[in-house]
Amino acid sequence: MRLFTVKLLLGALVLICITISASASANANANSQKVLLDAHWKVVKDEKQAQYYLKKSTEVIDGNYKAEVYYKNNDMLFCASALADNKIGKTLTSEQFRGAYQCYFEDGKPYEQGFRNGQGQLHGLLKKYIATGQLYVESHYENGVKQGLETAYWNGGNIRYKVNFQKGKEVGISEHFSPEGEVTAKICNDPTCVSQYFNLGKLNRETHRVDGLLHGTETTWGLNGQVISTQEFVKDKRQGDYFEYFDNGKVERHYQYQADYQVGEQLTYYENGQIKLKEVTNDKGDALQSIEYDEQGQIKKTTDSKYQGNRWVYRKQQRFSKGQLIESTENDILKNWSLSEDYQQGELVSRSEELDKKLTGLHIKSFDQTDVNTVSREYFNEGKREGPYEMVKIDHKTGKRWVAEQGQYSNDKPSGKWKKQQEDTSLTFSYDAQGELDGEFRNETSSGQLLELINFNHGKPEGLVQRYATDGQLYEKGEYRNGQQDGDWVYTHGEFGFNPMPNPERHYWYGRFDLGKQVGHWELRNTEDYVLEIANYDEQGRLHGKQYEFRDNGWIEVINSFHHGEFLNREIPPPVITSDHVFPIF
Repeated sequence: MRLFTVKLLLGALVLICITISASASANANANSQKVLLDAHWKVVKDEKQAQYYLKKSTEVIDGNYKAEVYYKNNDMLFCASALADNKIGKTLTSEQFRGAYQCYFEDGKPYEQGFRNGQGQLHGLLKKYIATGQLYVESHYENGVKQGLETAYWNGGNIRYKVNFQKGKEVGISEHFSPEGEVTAKICNDPTCVSQYFNLGKLNRETHRVDGLLHGTETTWGLNGQVISTQEFVKDKRQGDYFEYFDNGKVERHYQYQADYQVGEQLTYYENGQIKLKEVTNDKGDALQSIEYDEQGQIKKTTDSKYQGNRWVYRKQQRFSKGQLIESTENDILKNWSLSEDYQQGELVSRSEELDKKLTGLHIKSFDQTDVNTVSREYFNEGKREGPYEMVKIDHKTGKRWVAEQGQYSNDKPSGKWKKQQEDTSLTFSYDAQGELDGEFRNETSSGQLLELINFNHGKPEGLVQRYATDGQLYEKGEYRNGQQDGDWVYTHGEFGFNPMPNPERHYWYGRFDLGKQVGHWELRNTEDYVLEIANYDEQGRLHGKQYEFRDNGWIEVINSFHHGEFLNREIPPPVITSDHVFPIF
């Protein structure tokens, strides 16, 4: 054959190969289709919603179509398997896989390995891994149902538990282990067998089952082998005695059960054997009576309750200290009634009773101060004070007590005669039916020295008013007419008013009122009768004319001029000494 003919044949073969290769590549691309999937493998069209994508292929493996699911953000393989049908529908599910499959974390570490039969059911060995690539659990399946041994592992590789399955249910004894490999439990999965739990390799608790129900004695032990507690069970319910023990073997708790409820007397003890708590419970486990004791056997607290349905409707609680009652509370939900009481050294010092959220009956309040304790007693009816009132004070050091205030209320207002005791003085006064002061108001010392005398007419002062210091010095005197100051008056100026203590700094105004208006000439004098100020008023109670202010030495300091209440000018005259008693004294 000629040389050029051979060259032509070789060139034709190369062209044919190139054409075949290009055709195969085109066919492969044509046979591969990308389907976008969201986080739940639901088919989506929006790239932003997609987190995975499926590469479908027409390539057939053992009668199924090759399929691969990828992470969309990095194109890393997530799961590789095969599909019985390329028509996946609206959502891709793992049940659509056929044959062996493998899934991976985003970094390529194994996530899950298994096999699905022709019906999409798990079949054979299934392996699951954690993100580190460590094997987490190995299970066996037969046609979608767990069957045989399942083994789980700790992160370090030690066995976490081993359990056998039969038709999807745990059977036999499952073993559980700590990360260090110590047995922590042998759990019974059969109808009749024993379960054991361990702590640091030592038996900690043991339970018994008969016909699948807890039955018999459940026992717990400490690390030293000492019994911690025992509980009787009958057909999966606590029945009979429960005992719990101290480390020394003495009983700490003794409860009694019926049909899984604490019923009857329930006891808790101190380590010295003394009862700490005693309760009596009904057939639903509700405590009808509860008594708490201290280690010496004295009662600390009692609680009595009544129940309706699943809630208490009446409860009374009392607290004690060193054998004496210090607090008592009662609540009746059905009656909407409550009572609270406090005691000191056996004496009732505080009491509050409510009916329909309104105070009723005797009400006692206590105020504990540094030297004296004050206790008030009054009565209420439908939230309003009604009846006698009394306030008693008790000296902490001497124990002496005295009535500090006494009177009565009517329709929530003070009424009738009242009396107050203040240190060395006593006050007597009266109220009318409207709770207004009415009649004589008298304040005097224990020796009979008058300090105050005022008359009231239905809440308004009427007639002579007198106020004296304890040394007999008059510091206020005048009269009221129709509730207004009228006629000649003396009253105290400034901060020393209405104080019966003798005070050399007290200043007095002398002058005249006309039905509540200051009129005419007024003088401010000290206890030595020196004039300090002069004020002049017109008949309407307005400043009028010259107003004088004097220094302590008698010099005129300031002269202010007014015209029927309107300020005109101020003068500061040169020093002039006035003679004593230049103005009349009232």
